[in-house]
Amino acid sequence: WTYWNRKTRIVRSSQPFFLYMICIGTFIMGSAIIPISIDDGIVSVEGCDIACMFSPWLVTYGFVIAFSALFSKTWRINQIFHHPQLRRVTVNIKDVIVPFLILLGLNTIVLICWTAISPLKWERVHTDARDDFGRPLDSTGRCTVENNKSLPFVVLLLIINMAVLLLANIQAYQARTITVEFSESKYIGIINASILQAGIIGGPLLVIAGSEPSAFVLTAVGGIFVICMSILLLIFIPKMKYLKKWKKNSSPGSSNLSGIQVLNHPKGDELKLKALRSENDQLKLAHEEDELELKLLRAEIDQLKLTLS
Repeated sequence: WTYWNRKTRIVRSSQPFFLYMICIGTFIMGSAIIPISIDDGIVSVEGCDIACMFSPWLVTYGFVIAFSALFSKTWRINQIFHHPQLRRVTVNIKDVIVPFLILLGLNTIVLICWTAISPLKWERVHTDARDDFGRPLDSTGRCTVENNKSLPFVVLLLIINMAVLLLANIQAYQARTITVEFSESKYIGIINASILQAGIIGGPLLVIAGSEPSAFVLTAVGGIFVICMSILLLIFIPKMKYLKKWKKNSSPGSSNLSGIQVLNHPKGDELKLKALRSENDQLKLAHEEDELELKLLRAEIDQLKLTLS
């Protein structure tokens, strides 16, 4: 959809590069559902070991790619809050690459250390229930670690990503009064809040469901699905609606404008009002000076008349 409509005003304003990063990030993050759902009934134990450790990589990298684009756009919109004279927000590739490389570097270092020091391993545990011949009746399989050595790495990943997510929510809150074209700032703010809420609620649920493999998989898959769909739906559905309306009301053609146009900024409007008031005061002062000069000229004319008479 983004490629076929890349020359329209709506997509140009939202910037295709930004939308492509959203799609790639959510695709990678959503693909983590596959290794999370794998067990030793499908592949070998070695394959399960790879799937166990591959899931955090996919979730983290997908989140970093998608969120870097969201964070960059939120940061640029927030610049209007501090610089009300700006009337158009353009997210350059550099604006996205810088937070992307920082986040990717920090997460990669933690993931490499985790994978090298204490990787997740597949383990199948048999229950105590046995038949008359002493064979186990039931068993559960899940990804485990030895002596909880993975806990520091999980905590580091959470601190890094939650801190940036919290910062993005603070920026979105500060710029909440700014109205931009196609309401993109509003939807990005909702996405950031949704991801933060999913992390706050989903994290404890994963810890609680850790001892039950089925519940853990369901919670993890549900959390990934909610985050990916909230990003995609809130980014693309409004644009599709605006595009449909725009095609009805506008003549076909491409747009050369790139970036989000600011439609309303209370702080910027207040500054404009102050500037207009200052200009009005200056005009009044100039008018008063002109009237004074006119009175002086009239007085001189009256004196000349008296002198001539």
